[in-house]
Amino acid sequence: MHTSPAAAATLYSAAELPVQLAEDSSVNVSDITSETTRALDELLPPADPDLHAEEPRFAYFPWRNALVKIPGPRAFRRLRLDRNRHKLTAAEQDAAGRLRIGIVGLSVGHAIALTLALEGLAGELRLADFDDLELTNMNRIPATLMDIDDNKAEIAARRISEIDPYLTTAVFSTGITTENIDEFLDGLDLVVEECDSFDVKVLVREKCRSRRIPVLMETSDGGTLDVERFDLDPERPLFHGLAGDLRMENLVGLDRAQLTPLAVRVLEPSKVTAAMAASAIELGHTVTAWPQLGGDVLLGGATVAAAVRRLVQDKPLPSGRVRFDRDVWLDGLDDPLAAADAARTDTTPTTDTSTTDATPAIDPDDLGDRDLVVHAALRAPSAGNQQPWQVTHDDDSVTISLDRTRTSTLDVGHRASAVAVGAALYNARVAATARGVLDDVEILDEEGILAGRVRLKGVGTGTPSPEAEEELGEILTRGTRRGVGDGSPLSAQDVARLQDAGDDDHTRLVAITDRADIARYASIISRSDRARFLTPELHREMFTELTTDPHAAEGIDVASLDLPPAMAGMLDVLRRADVMELLDRWGGGAALGADAGSRVASSSAMLLLVQKGTQPADYLRAGLVAERVWVAAESLGYAVHPMTPTFLYAHDDATARALSSNHGDDLVALRQEMREWWPIGEDEAPTIVYRLSRTDSPLQVSRRIAF
Repeated sequence: MHTSPAAAATLYSAAELPVQLAEDSSVNVSDITSETTRALDELLPPADPDLHAEEPRFAYFPWRNALVKIPGPRAFRRLRLDRNRHKLTAAEQDAAGRLRIGIVGLSVGHAIALTLALEGLAGELRLADFDDLELTNMNRIPATLMDIDDNKAEIAARRISEIDPYLTTAVFSTGITTENIDEFLDGLDLVVEECDSFDVKVLVREKCRSRRIPVLMETSDGGTLDVERFDLDPERPLFHGLAGDLRMENLVGLDRAQLTPLAVRVLEPSKVTAAMAASAIELGHTVTAWPQLGGDVLLGGATVAAAVRRLVQDKPLPSGRVRFDRDVWLDGLDDPLAAADAARTDTTPTTDTSTTDATPAIDPDDLGDRDLVVHAALRAPSAGNQQPWQVTHDDDSVTISLDRTRTSTLDVGHRASAVAVGAALYNARVAATARGVLDDVEILDEEGILAGRVRLKGVGTGTPSPEAEEELGEILTRGTRRGVGDGSPLSAQDVARLQDAGDDDHTRLVAITDRADIARYASIISRSDRARFLTPELHREMFTELTTDPHAAEGIDVASLDLPPAMAGMLDVLRRADVMELLDRWGGGAALGADAGSRVASSSAMLLLVQKGTQPADYLRAGLVAERVWVAAESLGYAVHPMTPTFLYAHDDATARALSSNHGDDLVALRQEMREWWPIGEDEAPTIVYRLSRTDSPLQVSRRIAF
C-alpha cells in the first residue's frame, strides 16, 4: 500500500496545530466556522447542544498549501449531510458512515468515489489504481490540467479530502496485485470493481467471494450495473456465470488476445449498445481504446450510490444485472400536455344524464307535497357526503332508513350515519310543515332497522306555514363553507340563539368562544388529522371521498375544500400512500394537520353538540338537532364547517385505538385530552363539532344521488 501525504488532509486540534504551520505566511489560511455556527443555529430540528460546544479542527491540504478552520467532526457531518435528510434517515446515514468501501480502478471509479463521498455513504474509502492521469482521460475524469501525470487514485483522494477531510481515504497507487489484495480487502464491507484488466477483475471477485464481500460493477455503456452478492451466496459463479465457472488458475499464461473473448462474453455482446459493438470492431484501427462519455460515467456514479443506499436502507438488492440506458429512457418521453388534454376530454360533460349523475337543480314550487319532503330529506349533510340513507314513500308517509353499506372506518357503529339520517328527518319534517301536511314524526329502531318516518295528512290540501317555508328555503340552500375565517367573535345574542337551537331534553350545545380554548381545539384537530393522513386505511378512505368528476353524485368536490394554493398544488402528493408511509417512518407529518389547525384558529367559535345516550336512536335524535343548529348558524350569517376529530364516535379507548393500525395510541391520548377538557357527562356522548366563521368563501351545495 502507498499512502501519499499529498492525497489526504491532515487534521489538527487547536492545541496540536504546529506553530511553524500557523505562522507560515506562505500558507493560505481560511476560517469557515463563523458561517457554520450560524448555519448550525438555523437547522431544523435544532442541533444537539453538544454540537455547538464541539471543538473546531484545522485541516491542512498540502497540495494546496492551505489551512482551513472547520467545525468538529460531528457538527461538520451534521451540516454537510443535512440536505440528505428524508432521503436517508439519521439511522441510515449513521450506518452509511460506518461503511468501508474499496474501489478498484479510478476512471469510472473516480465518479463513483466522488458520489459516495458527497452522499456520506462511506466512512472509509480505499482507492486502487496504478495509472497516471493523461489528457485523453479528461473527457470522463473530473480532474484538472494541474493533475496531469499524477496518480488517478491520489487525484480522487485529494478531491474527496477537500469535500470531507474527516472521511478516511487510503491510496493503493500500485493498483491491485496478488501481493497486496489481501491488505486491500481486510475489513471491507463492499468492493466496487472498475478496472480494465480482466485478470484483475477475476482476482478481485475470487478473493471477495472467499471473504463473502459483495461486489458492484458499473459498465458505462448502456448504464449497466452488476451486483454480485457473495455475502449472501458464496458459491455464486463469477460474473453471474456468463463466462463459465472462471477461476484464476484458468487465466495463467493467457495473453490479451485470449482474455478478450472472455471479457466480451461477460458484456453480453448482443445487449451492448450498437456504438460500443461497432467500436469493438474498430479497436486498433480508428480508435485506440474503448469509447466512454463523461455523462455515462457520472451516471454510473449515481447508479452505484443508489445501490449502496439500498444496502444501508436494508432494501432488496439481489445479485443480478440491470441497465439504465438513457437513450432508451429518452425514446419513451411522455408529454404531460397531451396527457392533460386527454384527461380533460375524458371528463368533458356530455348530454347523457344517467341516474349516476348529480341531481339537477330543482325548483321546490314544481314539486308536490310528498316529492318536496323527499327532496328536502335528500339535501341533508352527511360525513364524507356518503348519503347513508334509503328514502322510500307511499301515499301518506316518507321513510328515511339507515343504509349500512354506505359507511367508513370512522363511522363507528354507524353513529355518524345515524346523525345524518336524523338531519334528513329534520329536513323532511320542516318541508312537511311548510306545506301544512305534517301529521307525525316517528323514529324506528328495531330488528336492525334504524329509520325516521314523516307521516303526511291531506297531501295537496294543507295550509302553508310561512315561518317553516322560510326555514325550508334556508335548508335547501344550506351548504358547507370551509374557507378561513376572520376570527371575529360571536355576539352574546348569537350565542343565545344558537343555544336555543341546540338545547332540548336530549341534547345540549357547548359554545367554545374563548380564543385559548379555540387554540386548544386547533391543536387537537391538527394532531387528529395527522394521524388520519398517516393511517393507511384512513388515508385511503379520505381520498376516496374526494372527487373532481363533474358526473359524480356523491363524495366531496375538491373545489369545495377551499384549499390554500400551496396545499391545492400538493394534493396529488398528499394522496400518495408511499409518501405518507415515509412521513410516518420519519416521525414527520406535522404539516399534514396544519391546515385544519389554522382553519379552527381562524374561527369565530367552535360548537360541540352533546347528546344523552349512546344508542343508534339517540344519535338519530341528536341529528335532528344538529341540522337545526346548522341552519340557525347560517341564518345568523356564519359559515358552517363540520370538523369532527378522528376518534369522535369511539365510546372507549379500545375502540379509538382500533381506528388506526399505527397511531391508535395517539388517538387514545387525544380522546382523553378532549374529554378532560370538554364537560361531557358519563351518560353523554359527543354528536358533532362545527366550526363557525365569517368568511368570503363561496357556498358549495353538495351533489346528490338521484333517487
